[in-house]
Amino acid sequence: MKRFIIPFLLLLCQTAFAGGIDKCIADRLAKEGITPSAPTDPALLVRRYYLVVTDRIPTEAQTRSFLKNPDRAALVDSLLASDGFSQHLVLKWGDLLRIKSEFPSCMWPNAVQAFNKWLLEEFRANTPYDRFVRELLSGTGSNFRVPQTNFYRAGSDRSTRKFASDAALLFLGLRQAPAEWEPFFSQIKFKSTKEWKEEILCMDADVLPPAGAIRLGDKSVTLREGTDFRGPFVNWLCSKENRDFARAFANRFWFWLMGRGIIDPVDDLGGGAQASNPELLVYLTDSFIASGFDVRALAREILLSDAFARSTVYSQPCGDGLFSHYIQSRLTAEQICDAICDITGVPDCYSSRAPEPFTNFPAGTRAVEVCDGTITTPQLDIFGRPSRDVPLESGRDNSVNSKQILYLLNSTDIQSKLRKSPWLDAAGWHGDARAMARDIYLRVLSRPATSAEQDAVAAWTASAATKGIGFRTAAESLVWALLNTDEFLFLN
Repeated sequence: MKRFIIPFLLLLCQTAFAGGIDKCIADRLAKEGITPSAPTDPALLVRRYYLVVTDRIPTEAQTRSFLKNPDRAALVDSLLASDGFSQHLVLKWGDLLRIKSEFPSCMWPNAVQAFNKWLLEEFRANTPYDRFVRELLSGTGSNFRVPQTNFYRAGSDRSTRKFASDAALLFLGLRQAPAEWEPFFSQIKFKSTKEWKEEILCMDADVLPPAGAIRLGDKSVTLREGTDFRGPFVNWLCSKENRDFARAFANRFWFWLMGRGIIDPVDDLGGGAQASNPELLVYLTDSFIASGFDVRALAREILLSDAFARSTVYSQPCGDGLFSHYIQSRLTAEQICDAICDITGVPDCYSSRAPEPFTNFPAGTRAVEVCDGTITTPQLDIFGRPSRDVPLESGRDNSVNSKQILYLLNSTDIQSKLRKSPWLDAAGWHGDARAMARDIYLRVLSRPATSAEQDAVAAWTASAATKGIGFRTAAESLVWALLNTDEFLFLN
C-alpha cells in the first residue's frame, strides 16, 4: 500500500505547485508593466544548462543532440542525475565550508579528502537537505573517519560564538547569531591522537547546561545534563516548521542557478532585507518543504521554468531582481580553465604547494574537482577563484579585469595548449575552411557558425595562406580568437 501512496502524494505536490515559479514572476511583471524577454536561442540554452548544472561546456555531440531534439526535461533529468551535478554541489559547499588544507582553515589534507568524499557521497545519494544539515552539525568522532566533524574545525577560532555564527550564516542567512544560541555548542571539544593531524570531536560532559529556557524562534528549549546540547538546536533548525531554514536555502539555490537571489545578497537575510518578489520566495519555500527537502526536485523545477530559459537581452531596463530576463554573468574560474582544457584537449596539472604531505592530482583532473582551497594555479587566481577564507558567496569574484583580458590575449599557457592540441592535430578538415569554422565554433562557443561567419573564416584563411600561414596555424588562431570573445567568457 505504501508504495502506491507515496507516488500519489508526490504527484499531488507536483500538481499543486505546477507552473508556480512562472506565475509568480509573470504576476509581478504584469503589475510593473514589464514585458519579459523572449526565450533564448536553443544553442545558448544547452550551453547554459551544462555550465550551470555541471560547470562544463557541452561537447559538440551533446550540442547537436539537443538542437536536433530540444527536450528540456530529458536534458535536465540527465544532468541532475550525473556526477557532474554532484561535483558541482561539492564545489559550492566547499566554498561555504571553507574546505582548505592550510591557513586559515587548517583542516589538513587527510581531513580535506575525507570531507570532500563525504560531501560527494551525500549529493550522489540526493540526501534530503534537512538530513544533510543534521548530519553536518551533529557529527562526533575522528575528523578522518567522521568527516562532517570538520564543520567545526575550519579556522583557529573554535569558540561557541563562532560555531553558532557559522550555523546562522550558512543555514539561515544571518550574519550574526543571537548570543543565547552559544550554549548549544558549549560542550564541543577536541582531543588529539597519535595519528598525524587527527582530532577527535567529543562532548565535554563536565559542561553544565544553563539554568532556565533558551529561546529558539517562537519556541523555548531547556537543556538537560548528560545530553548533547546540539540536539535541540538541530531539531529546531531543520524542522519543517522553521520556514526560515527552507527559505534561506531556496533563496541561495535560486541564486546559484539564476545568478541573483530573490533576497540579495543571499547570506544577509537579517536586518530588514526585502525580497524582490516575496510571492516567489514563499512559493519556492513551500515547494521545497513539500518535496521533503529534495534538492534535485528544487533544481528541476527552477531549471524547467520559463524564467531560466529566457534570453539575457531585454528591451526595458528593470533591474535583475524581477527576473524578466536571464542574468548574464562571467564564467567562474573553474569553468574557464576547464573549458580551455576541454576545447584544446590538453589538461592542467594540480598539486599542493605545502609538503604536509604533498598532494598530486592525476592527469586529467578538472579544476572543479580540485576541492582544496590551498591548491590553486595562477590561472584560477586570475579569474577569481575564492581563497575560502570566509564562508560568504562574495568570496568568489566573477568580475572582469585587465589581468584576465591580458591572460586570454597573451598567455603562453593557452598558446602552448593550442600548439599541443591533439584535437586540432586529428581534425580532418583537409583544407576546408568552412568545415573548420563549423567544428571550431561548435566546440568553443557551443553553437553552429552562421553562413556569414563561415564565409569570413574562408576568406581570412585564404588570405593567410598567401602570407605563408599554414592551415593548422590558422585553426589555432581561430580558436584563440573565439576564446577572446565575450560569447565565450560569459554565460548568456
